Amino acid sequence: MKNGQIKNGVEKQKRSDAQIQVDLKEIAEQRKELLHVTRVGKLAEFVSSLAHEISQPLTAILSYAQAGQRLLAGREPELQEILQYIVNDDRRAAEVIQRLKTLLKKSVPEMKPLDINVVVNETVLILATDATVRNIILKSEHENDLPFVSADRIQIQQVLLNLISNGFDALDNNNEKREIVIRTKRLDTNTITVEVTDSGCGIPADNLPKLFTHFFTSKPDGLGMGLSISRSIIEKHGGKLDVKNNSGRGTTFYFTIPVDKKDG
Repeated sequence: MKNGQIKNGVEKQKRSDAQIQVDLKEIAEQRKELLHVTRVGKLAEFVSSLAHEISQPLTAILSYAQAGQRLLAGREPELQEILQYIVNDDRRAAEVIQRLKTLLKKSVPEMKPLDINVVVNETVLILATDATVRNIILKSEHENDLPFVSADRIQIQQVLLNLISNGFDALDNNNEKREIVIRTKRLDTNTITVEVTDSGCGIPADNLPKLFTHFFTSKPDGLGMGLSISRSIIEKHGGKLDVKNNSGRGTTFYFTIPVDKKDG
């Protein structure tokens, strides 16, 4: 009898120790998430301040470039072309800053009829310089005559910027085909789909179910917020965001968005 009691006591102790380990693991995970939340909060404050500080020199650069264009009006065509590049890139940088400000303010989405192909092209232009510097081919393949979607332009561009930027990172260790393709097409009568396909290394199968979870990241310096925010944005638009590994090489992120009811 005593042996049985001792055995039961040992088993209970083992179960208790196991439960303690589980509890400690959960506490560690919660602590990790709390640290991430704190980090994200501090980052938001930093980005808000940084956006304000950057806006001022961008305005000055634009003014100087436009003044140079006026002074050289009708002369020095090569310098005029360079100045126009400066003006264009300055405006794109200002647009990115404005998007950051809008995101941090958590403003109500401004839903308007949009041509998704135009939104994709604008986003590609924003990232064109970065793609060139990183030796990446960035191209788009559109289905023509797509109906308009009802969406917030800034939020959809935010999603595209995040997906394409992730594609850039996926190509860091690929010295062969360095290409990202953004495709648009009509999925059915009421739905448009947008795909962002890279030729990177793909995503480990174990990580696929976790990708859109808050704070999950495979990057050493990542916050694990981009994809979860992107999915939230698309779902608020009445669509879905998901991912799959390609049959060959790389990954495809894709999202759906409903056709504008007035244009369906």
